[in-house]
Amino acid sequence: MKTIRKKTYLIFIIINLLIGVHSITGQVSRQPVDSSRFFNPITDDITKRLPPLNVLIDSAAYNSPSMRYQDLKADYYYYEQLTAQRAWLEHFSLNWDMNIGRWDFWDQDNYQKIGKYFHSWSWRTNYATGFYIRFPLASIFDRRNRINKQKKWIEISLTQKEINKRFLAKEVIDHYNNLVQYQQYIKIYNEYQNFTMMQMQMAQNEFLNGEISTAEYTRLKEIQTRGAINFQQAIAEFNKEYKLLEVTTGMKFNLINILR
Repeated sequence: MKTIRKKTYLIFIIINLLIGVHSITGQVSRQPVDSSRFFNPITDDITKRLPPLNVLIDSAAYNSPSMRYQDLKADYYYYEQLTAQRAWLEHFSLNWDMNIGRWDFWDQDNYQKIGKYFHSWSWRTNYATGFYIRFPLASIFDRRNRINKQKKWIEISLTQKEINKRFLAKEVIDHYNNLVQYQQYIKIYNEYQNFTMMQMQMAQNEFLNGEISTAEYTRLKEIQTRGAINFQQAIAEFNKEYKLLEVTTGMKFNLINILR
């Protein structure tokens, strides 16, 4: 009797597995699927639907605001270097002034002691040209040091850019690998969920026939529920890593997840 029940149970499992696979395939085929956009994590391979990893890393570096920021800092310090190189021009000065106007004069005649004022006026144009050189000793002996400091700031910015690039590459690799990993979880949990659902159907019939206890039925239900939760969590994590990879690389993959 037990042997017959085991054979019946095995046949039931195989039939339900075939039905489950057929239902998944049927759901995909009923969709107006465009193979270039629609994606099913259970049947498709995400690595074949995304650009190569090196392209993703290059795209992330190109679209990264932190990389752009370091480029702008390097440009800024380059202009500071030019300013330091030309600072000696501040110690040279060339002036040119011109005044045009009417000049009025009031003179007192003290020579003849008559106490009278005499008024006279004239139109005049005055020009003045000047040139001077003033060199502090610090400008002479510290000039090269100031230029080298600005060069070091440029090197610091470029080094920080390389640090950001490597950190960004690591971030892209992590999101990419997590995406692949969670797709594998989805496939595993999907198979496990199909098995637990079939197991629950068998357990329900056996429970109604009084062949298993309530405790055993409850235990199997908990297993089935845990499998369903793990399946949904894997889908949520897969979608999250997909979005993070888009944000990090600055690219839109335009894949529509059927299990979303």
